[in-house]
Amino acid sequence: MTATPPVFTAIVDTFYRPAMLKEAVDALRRQTHRDMEIILVDNAATPRTKDYLRAVTAEDSRVKLVRFEENQYSPEDPLKMLDACLNAALEEAAGDFVWYQSDDDYVSDDYAERMVSLFIENPDCVTAAGLPVAVDEGGRRLDPEPRRSNYRPRFMPGRILAQDVLRGGRTMFGAPGTIFTVRREALLKAGGYHRAIELSQLYGIVPFGVTGFDETAVLYWRRHEGQLNKQLSARGWIGIDETRSLMRDWRIEERWRVFGTEAAREVAARVEKRLSRTSGLWFVNNLLALRPAAGLRIARKVWYRLDFWVQAWAYLLDLLRKKSSRAMDLLRRRINLVNRIPH
Repeated sequence: MTATPPVFTAIVDTFYRPAMLKEAVDALRRQTHRDMEIILVDNAATPRTKDYLRAVTAEDSRVKLVRFEENQYSPEDPLKMLDACLNAALEEAAGDFVWYQSDDDYVSDDYAERMVSLFIENPDCVTAAGLPVAVDEGGRRLDPEPRRSNYRPRFMPGRILAQDVLRGGRTMFGAPGTIFTVRREALLKAGGYHRAIELSQLYGIVPFGVTGFDETAVLYWRRHEGQLNKQLSARGWIGIDETRSLMRDWRIEERWRVFGTEAAREVAARVEKRLSRTSGLWFVNNLLALRPAAGLRIARKVWYRLDFWVQAWAYLLDLLRKKSSRAMDLLRRRINLVNRIPH
């Protein structure tokens, strides 16, 4: 009796980028893994985007559409849309393995096939990832070669990977946290999609099983000024409340006790410390960009953390040092130019 081939589910939410969305969906429709389920979430999309969604749904039976009459984005709760849109799609998902990507990214044609192969090859594999490659809006590569991170074995304990990231390691992992494809039952058991989506996968799912990696499966991670994370950071929304909610709602410290008391304490302490340090960076960035309201929005949530002030001060001094160094280099070049002029 022939086993039923596993189904790979890809979830993409969208609002207003029909051209990029088409590129993302075309790549999913070209996948060499034939058993695909593509769930597109219409987050009260713009008319042109809706036209494309209707057309592609009619053309391809593998495409499902989840519709919202009202946009789930809220200025006062901007990450609410992840919770609403992605979990609505997850409820419709029938695939064995589930992958979420933004509508401005796209993947290599064999991405799903290579992810499925990892799960089949190792039954203990709970999460799997490919190699992220940063590109600009035109698809031109931005990352330097050779790459600086994502050097890890094909299979490894997820806890080791998560702890390496926690401790500041940059060699094993460097990617948007949503790069992980997850066994559907594991994703549902963990609680679905959390608003702190990247950290929820890194610390709430990846550690509790084997994680797979195939560097020949490529996620083209598009960087541009319209990226939501850039827009939110400039307004002082950097996921402080969402991260703390994740630690509380998913009982991360308690669940990590399976790795020992010290490991559980470490994850709680280091997540908060990294959050404080990230807050320090964005606090300074926003103040220097003359966005005091955004800076104060950050500071009022972490002002009592010494890590926050240490990082903010160190970052500011580093920026001033670099600016001074550039000014001195410019001055030296001008002096050298003057010295070359015949007198």
